[in-house]
Amino acid sequence: MSKRILVVEKNAIMFSVLKDVLEKEGHSVLLSGTGEDAVEKAKSDNPDLVITDTVLPDIDGFEVCRRIKKFKDKLVPKVIITTGDIDSVDAEKAHTAGANDYCARTTDSAHLIRAINELAWED
Repeated sequence: MSKRILVVEKNAIMFSVLKDVLEKEGHSVLLSGTGEDAVEKAKSDNPDLVITDTVLPDIDGFEVCRRIKKFKDKLVPKVIITTGDIDSVDAEKAHTAGANDYCARTTDSAHLIRAINELAWED
């Protein structure tokens, strides 16, 4: 089932890779390069899912998640926090921030796709 996914990624190459992978899975992809912009787009564009990197040029991905999870008059999207740094503290921090899942980013996108499908739009 096609979903609207907001990808919050400062690196244009990484965004392009994620966009290709997600579109091949049948999803519609939106881009945000900063945390503040991501929060605004999550409010205005109503994505089903937000995938955010931990390191962004302004606020970090954990703060993006916390702000999105506090939406009052909107359907709150699911959030997956990703990082290129494999650090167990980040996984705990992601869940504390309210993330639905946390994925270490690798060259193999199978884990991210599995995480998206496992969230499987359970409501």
